[in-house]
Amino acid sequence: MDILKQLNKVIYYTEENLEEEISPDIISQIACTSYDSFCRFFSYITGITFAEYIRRRKLTKAAYDLRSSDDKVIDIAVKYGYSGADVFRKAFTKQHGIPPTAARDVSVSLNVYPPVSFHVIFKGAEKMNFRIVETEEIEVYGVSRHFNGTSAERYEMEHTMWATDCDFVPSQICEGFDGKWYGIWNDGHYMIARDKSDTTGVDLEKDIIPTGTYAAFTTEKGGYAGDELPKLHDLIFNSWLPDSGYVQAGNLEIEVYHLRTGDAERKKNRYYEIWIPIKEK
Repeated sequence: MDILKQLNKVIYYTEENLEEEISPDIISQIACTSYDSFCRFFSYITGITFAEYIRRRKLTKAAYDLRSSDDKVIDIAVKYGYSGADVFRKAFTKQHGIPPTAARDVSVSLNVYPPVSFHVIFKGAEKMNFRIVETEEIEVYGVSRHFNGTSAERYEMEHTMWATDCDFVPSQICEGFDGKWYGIWNDGHYMIARDKSDTTGVDLEKDIIPTGTYAAFTTEKGGYAGDELPKLHDLIFNSWLPDSGYVQAGNLEIEVYHLRTGDAERKKNRYYEIWIPIKEK
C-alpha cells in the first residue's frame, strides 16, 4: 500500500532529523499531500498530534543520551532544539516524571516512546515505562514445562499452566496467590516460580535468575496478564529494542507478576513486568 510506504518514509525522515529542524515542506513532499492533511491523518490514526509525537521522540532520545554519555544537560537540550536548560527541564520532567539530572541513574524509570511504524495496523507511539535493573542472582523454586511452538502458542501454554481449570501450577508451588511470581522463559522452557521463602510445595525445581543487567518494562495497574504481557512483549521487541541502542543478551526472558487478588480494590493494584538481559550494541 503506497500510503503505508509514504507514512513510514515520513517517520524515517523524522527520526533522521530529530536533532535538526523538521521541514513541513519535505514531509509534504514525502507524504504526497499537504502538511496539514498529513498532520490530521497522523493524529486520527495514532491518537496524538504529530508535534506531540516529535516532542516525545526528542525527549526519549535525550533520555538515552543522558544515560549513555557525560554530555552536559544544556548541550543535550540544545541538541534537541530547546532554547535553554530551564525549558528543557520542564519538558523533560513532564514526560519522564524526573528532572534530567536524575535520569543519569540507570535504576530510575523513564517514560520512553519508540518510533511509530505503520502496517495494516500501526504500532508504536505508546508510552513504555522502562528502567535498567542491575541484579544479583535470584534463587527461585517452581514448576516448568518444555515448549516448542510459535509466539502466539507460547502464551496459550502460559495460560494453561496458570489457569485454575487446567494445570494450575501455582497451587503446586504455594497456598494463596498474592505477592511476587516469576514466569521464566529460557531455551524452550517456561517456569512458574517464587522466591523460596514464598513456597510451600514439595519437590519443586530450582532455577537461578542470573546476575546481570536487565531492561525492565512495567504495565499499567489493573489489567489481566493474558492481555498485558503479549502486548508489552510486542512493543519491546518490535519497537523499543531496535531503537534503544541495546541488544538482547541470550534467550532469557523474565515475567514478573505482582499479583493482588480478592476484592475489586486489590485487583486494581496488580501489575506485570518483563525483564530482558541486555548489552550495548
